[in-house]
Amino acid sequence: MQRVSHAEWVRKALCPLAFCAAAMTSHQAVAADASTGCSAANRGALDMQVPAGGHAARQAVLAQGETLTLNVSTQGKAAVTVSIDGGDVRTLHSGRASAVVFAAPSSTSYGFRLDADEAANAGIIITCSSVAKADAERALIDRRKTFLAARDPDRIRIDRAPTQAKAIDSFTPSTTDGALPREVTTSVSLSELAAAMNLGHQHDPSILDFWFEGRYTTYDLDARRDDGNFSVMYFGTKYMLGPDIMLGYLAQFDQAVEQSRINGGMSASGWMAGPYMSVRFGHGVVFDGRAAWGTADNVPNGVMLDTASADRKLVRGTLRGTRQMGGWTVAPSVGLSYVEDTPAFQSAAFSDVSPSGTGRLDVLPEVKRRFSLDSDTYVEPRIAAGGFLSFDDINRLGPRGFTMTDPDLHWKAEAGVALGVKDSMNLQATGGVETGGAAATDTWSGKLQLNMPLGN
Repeated sequence: MQRVSHAEWVRKALCPLAFCAAAMTSHQAVAADASTGCSAANRGALDMQVPAGGHAARQAVLAQGETLTLNVSTQGKAAVTVSIDGGDVRTLHSGRASAVVFAAPSSTSYGFRLDADEAANAGIIITCSSVAKADAERALIDRRKTFLAARDPDRIRIDRAPTQAKAIDSFTPSTTDGALPREVTTSVSLSELAAAMNLGHQHDPSILDFWFEGRYTTYDLDARRDDGNFSVMYFGTKYMLGPDIMLGYLAQFDQAVEQSRINGGMSASGWMAGPYMSVRFGHGVVFDGRAAWGTADNVPNGVMLDTASADRKLVRGTLRGTRQMGGWTVAPSVGLSYVEDTPAFQSAAFSDVSPSGTGRLDVLPEVKRRFSLDSDTYVEPRIAAGGFLSFDDINRLGPRGFTMTDPDLHWKAEAGVALGVKDSMNLQATGGVETGGAAATDTWSGKLQLNMPLGN
């Protein structure tokens, strides 16, 4: 008669037969996208209910990258631990009811245990996301950060043209895997509203003002007609400390949503708030700077992906110059932007959790010239060519952060023309290309934008 160890007897008694049969094959090859453990978890094989002072255990084979969402319910306190292949044990959760996440660091067998304290019963419901699903969720989060790092509201610029008071039906480039996005933007301030309603004089200097700017972008992900959209709203104040110094404070709310026939619906949202400044140094040199802090929530299919809202921060600075040379306006610029979520995935046992960042170092000289067609109408061609360096950690900008073989360098060029009426509306058409760096494809883009001052 075959002898069975006490630990083996307990494991078999607590674990569903069909589910543990898969667990006992932990040393065999595991499918890269959907293991038996992940499928069984979504059928409830890992769910546990224990009385006060009791405990229960389950075991599963997971593929590397598969992600479990563990929803712990109790009126008292409970602890959830995980062991890898019967070895090292770590605590995923200890305390009151909560939701935690576990990302499998390798393809092997994992044991989960739920312990309830003496005060109350405890339960746990566990769902599993496949590798493809988890990768799609991370890609959505990275895309959202790229949108935020690439562009700031026009209202924070002290040299912003007054004809940009309202923009509609604009098509602009973005990180959308090479697809052409469709965008609608709008912008308005309290002083412009007052002027439009004849409550004040439009050209009176405004020391303190309140403004709003919004942007909604839709894009296609691939040939399967998967699509997404990104929206952001800015609410800000503007204070003119002098004719050449503008200070302000703004709050932003953003959301990214993607629909896929394979991965279903996913969304990620967040908010940030912080100060900004725009300073004109004279001779056409302007510096724009901004810092913001907030939180980011990632909610695919209505299920919390993170243990809690991730802390988020943004820093951005741009130095721009403008010179007149033979009737042409030359405007070089250097900009640095960085968005970071900390941490991207919490409680990922057996692996280090580090901040997840997206940054750009841009250099983009621009040349343009305005030709008058008559006393009011003008045409203005422009061309810009430069590039930007992408990075995932701001510490990589140090002298030893990059090597000659690993920088993610992109080149970009734009050309366009604007047709407008002085101190009134104008129509801009722009086309451009942006290289995809070492691994991605090039992105071609087109932009058609109508700028119209409010009240005209």
